[in-house]
Amino acid sequence: MTKIFHLKVSLCLEYEAPKLVKVKAHKRLLNGKVVKVRSYYRRVWGRR
Repeated sequence: MTKIFHLKVSLCLEYEAPKLVKVKAHKRLLNGKVVKVRSYYRRVWGRR
């Protein structure tokens, strides 16, 4: 008598990958003066 085995393999991939996050324009205090900072993209390391 032959038995058939079914085997399921699930592969979970977790890795660190850089993501681009947009930083909105804001104002910063620099040497006692208020300076405008433009919006820019910042690289953040996180899971995907």
